[in-house]
Amino acid sequence: MPLFGWIQWVHVMPQASSSNVSGRVVRPRLLWRLLLLLVVMLGGFLYLCLVCLGGYLVIQGFDVEYPLRQRLMALGGGALILLVGLWLLKVAMPRRITPVLIESQR
Repeated sequence: MPLFGWIQWVHVMPQASSSNVSGRVVRPRLLWRLLLLLVVMLGGFLYLCLVCLGGYLVIQGFDVEYPLRQRLMALGGGALILLVGLWLLKVAMPRRITPVLIESQR
């Protein structure tokens, strides 16, 4: 029975013997792909917000309107946030975009 046109539930026919259960399992692939897309887009948005916050704090650290103590705190915090952002980028990015086939030598 389709739900919303693209989600289908597991349908198993009831039988007397539990060892001979035949049914068709349909996994909602589109749902999982959309959920993965949503998670990736949310992660990218949050990462971009983190880097923008670090950049804003670094720029505020060079502004002469604020007292020196506040400027140094903003500069240090912004630099730390940018370093964490660069580390996250290094950890999250794959080393190779395309997979490499390694054949065993015989």
